[in-house]
Amino acid sequence: MNNAVEIVLITGDASLSEELSGLLPKDCSIVKRQTGHHNSFIFFDIDTMKAGLIKDLSQDNIVVAVTKLKLTEPVMEAVTFGVYEIVHRPLQREIVLQLLQDLSDLREELKQPIAIRKSSLAPTCAIVGNSAGIMEVCKKLARLSQAEVPVLITGETGTGKELIAESIAQLSSRFGKPFVVVNCAAVPEALLESELFGFEKGAFTGALSGKAGMLKIADEGTVFFDEIAELPLPLQGKLLRFLQTQTFYPIGSTSEVQVNVRVISATNRDLAAMVREGSFREDLLHRLRVAKIHTPPLRERREDILPLVNFFADRYSNTGPRPIRGITGAFLKKMLAYDWPGNIRELENTIRSAIALSKTYYITTQEIKELGDSRQASHKKGAAESLGSVILPMLKQAIEQKDKNIYEKIHREVDKPILDYVLSHTRENQSEAARILGINRLTLRKKLK
Repeated sequence: MNNAVEIVLITGDASLSEELSGLLPKDCSIVKRQTGHHNSFIFFDIDTMKAGLIKDLSQDNIVVAVTKLKLTEPVMEAVTFGVYEIVHRPLQREIVLQLLQDLSDLREELKQPIAIRKSSLAPTCAIVGNSAGIMEVCKKLARLSQAEVPVLITGETGTGKELIAESIAQLSSRFGKPFVVVNCAAVPEALLESELFGFEKGAFTGALSGKAGMLKIADEGTVFFDEIAELPLPLQGKLLRFLQTQTFYPIGSTSEVQVNVRVISATNRDLAAMVREGSFREDLLHRLRVAKIHTPPLRERREDILPLVNFFADRYSNTGPRPIRGITGAFLKKMLAYDWPGNIRELENTIRSAIALSKTYYITTQEIKELGDSRQASHKKGAAESLGSVILPMLKQAIEQKDKNIYEKIHREVDKPILDYVLSHTRENQSEAARILGINRLTLRKKLK
């Protein structure tokens, strides 16, 4: 601690003052009064004082509860009233010194508060941010909402693909009509067909009555196929027919059902690569991808982190033990430095967790100590291991089959998704793509052939 620290001790036990003073460094002093000044360190004896007093004291001060009791009830009561920490007697010097250091660091951090701005966004607005990437998404979203065409939304997990699909539906002429979500990865393959198309009574064992499928429920509205890449091949053909005709047969029925449904789908996988592998139908891909929106990852639009932090802090400000007034500058700095492998979903959950764990009226770095270099390092390591886990089995199989030109074949497999992604990013500008990749434009053209 660099500065002198004054501790306000509130107790009815004179021995606590002697016990505490014997552990403090020379630049710390103890005063006895029933209140604290703004941002004081208060040690409050919950064994001799009424714990209810903590509620008012913790409004503007950092309160530490002290107790001899090894009981959960008074501890939980003190936490409910807003104490920052609880220490047990007999006090231990190393614990008290570490606590004082933590409190001093926290007080310094709280000197740079950033107030939460109340969001002016409508409840239906899905897009938060002002980066060039997200502005492009907004413009495309608005245009496509007015066009009755299938839309494929691509992007990493947690980038907000479902919210974009909802926004398209809400801005379209189908606003107020059903918006039905089909998670192709969550529904067991054996049940997916009946969930989609419905079934008639007696269609199979246990079908004691008929049931309308999701496509029928979505009539006049929108159906959103999330994680469309997980749709089994047999169902891909049936979905293709539906997209062509807007008709289908419920299981066990000989009567065709006609509906009027707009289809939006989303994936975090490379469907073009899956087509080459034979695990996704090319004709279905063309039908789904009449129009496409790509959602950029959060690490590529860091200028949107502050608006998102503010948006979620405002949304969840009253869900924690105390209403959150804002964040600290140090907290925001850590948010901006992190790579967010889980994108917006991870950021949202981090804010919710920080609010739930907050010990003051501001979100500080104390609540996100685990968010930092170790997680970023493990993510980067995991990405490298993931790439190796894909390539090595291919290499092993090629060696076992005594293939020729193995190096060239593996390079082709790796190059294709890389080139596709970069060209998509540059909107097919080959010169810019070659610059990003650090290769000659002629080399790029040769690889594309």
